[in-house]
Amino acid sequence: MSIVSFIHRKQGLFALFLVLALFMMTALAGCKGDDGATGPTSQDGATGPAGKDGLNGTNVSCLSANCHGNSELVKTIQVDATTTESVPLYVDGTQFATTVHGALECVNCHTDIDPSGLHGPVNKTYGGWSRFSKSQAVESIGAGAELKTRNYYSTAVANSCATCHTQYSNFKNSAHATIFKNRAAHIDAELTTIASSTLGENTPYVIGEDYAVGNCNRCHAACQTCHFKSVITAKNADSVDNYWDEIQATDKYTPVSSGTPTSVPDSMSEYQMDWTKNVAKHEFRTKAYFATDSEGVCKACHVGFNRPAKNAYYWTDKLNGLWAKVKAVFVKRHPQAMELAISGSTTLSPLTGGTNTAHSAMTCAGCHGTASGKTGNVHNLPGVEYDWRTQGDIQCVDCHGTYVHINSSVAMHLDAAGTKVACIGCHTFGLARNFELASSGTSSSHDVFIDPVTQEVRPVVYKNGHAIAWYSHNWQTLNPGSGRTDPAGDCAKKCHYNGNLVGAGF
Repeated sequence: MSIVSFIHRKQGLFALFLVLALFMMTALAGCKGDDGATGPTSQDGATGPAGKDGLNGTNVSCLSANCHGNSELVKTIQVDATTTESVPLYVDGTQFATTVHGALECVNCHTDIDPSGLHGPVNKTYGGWSRFSKSQAVESIGAGAELKTRNYYSTAVANSCATCHTQYSNFKNSAHATIFKNRAAHIDAELTTIASSTLGENTPYVIGEDYAVGNCNRCHAACQTCHFKSVITAKNADSVDNYWDEIQATDKYTPVSSGTPTSVPDSMSEYQMDWTKNVAKHEFRTKAYFATDSEGVCKACHVGFNRPAKNAYYWTDKLNGLWAKVKAVFVKRHPQAMELAISGSTTLSPLTGGTNTAHSAMTCAGCHGTASGKTGNVHNLPGVEYDWRTQGDIQCVDCHGTYVHINSSVAMHLDAAGTKVACIGCHTFGLARNFELASSGTSSSHDVFIDPVTQEVRPVVYKNGHAIAWYSHNWQTLNPGSGRTDPAGDCAKKCHYNGNLVGAGF
């Protein structure tokens, strides 16, 4: 029987080859020697031992023509009763030898491979890789069947990275790895009742969103999400960057192709990261790559847009049943990449863009990562709810610690004895009130509130009906004008106006 037909009969029996990443394809289980007999196939695809001339655990064996050196070697995954997906398992030994890990043996990373070269079923956790592969919103596809797609992350090889890269061992506990906000996602029944019944919001007006297995975890990040090279493509040909102001003003966009305003599809903020295109070479993105991020790894997840403002609800003191609401900009997903670009551009957003070219010219790793030599380290961002000011991986003062504000009243905003204002409370732009004032000169919305977590004045946005503190990346220089009574100055526009939520005088 040919090696290809063998593969199709033995689905799920592959171990992956050397990769500090999550692609974790499973290599052909028990690649048999010339005279070896294959054992019977069980429900989970286990096979018998290799033949007497089987593998010996070296790259020569793993990449031989009988195993991963076979250019036709693939793994076919049965997604559901009618759908299959394919994962290539061919690895080009010559190309791999030129990569950063080219001098290593496959088993150095693929630690679940038997030293003799045998490997059986590889335990995998499905999901991840930024909206790549089929969405699965159920636990299984049949009695006793494991939910599968070609998109999976947690296997032995994914967890072996820290064996060599010990300085990043805490990544497994970080916000990116644990997706703690997704995991904690839930519908707030009490606030939903308040919003829908007590206040008469259009029903159904659900506050919060339940975590959906197989859907939310498509954006789970592991080492390989960023470092195992993938082909990154936008799901929609129309880039949200080109329609930023129109979407925030009207909740529609006008494609050049039709010239007719239409609803904004979610796909405008979705990218796909196809790691299977890199299996043959096994190339990794190193620290140096992120100094430019030319392929847009960060943007693949940190992409989104702002919609018109809506009423958002939050607990000011849940223990005592105290709540509040704020009309705030409706943020879709994670638009930090666009916010940063807008901060230095008057064309991406003519209304709220600016001349902050210093920040907008930087990549994400310029602050969040070791590529710049700054203090930021995205690998260690806490995977729990935390105070940005004290636990964030990078602080404004790391670079601006010696900055002296000309306006003497700034000191009062920083004094912990009173109402403290976070740096971004003043320097974040482009949210609901700022955008509406720039558009029409009037606004019934708010850009800041008292953050119930830190008790600071911070930017606020609407997310699934909740009002949450937002660390926008559209930073601008605040223009105080002649003070809080100057309606043309930013002080009056941001905080010092009738009906503000932070108790500021006007």
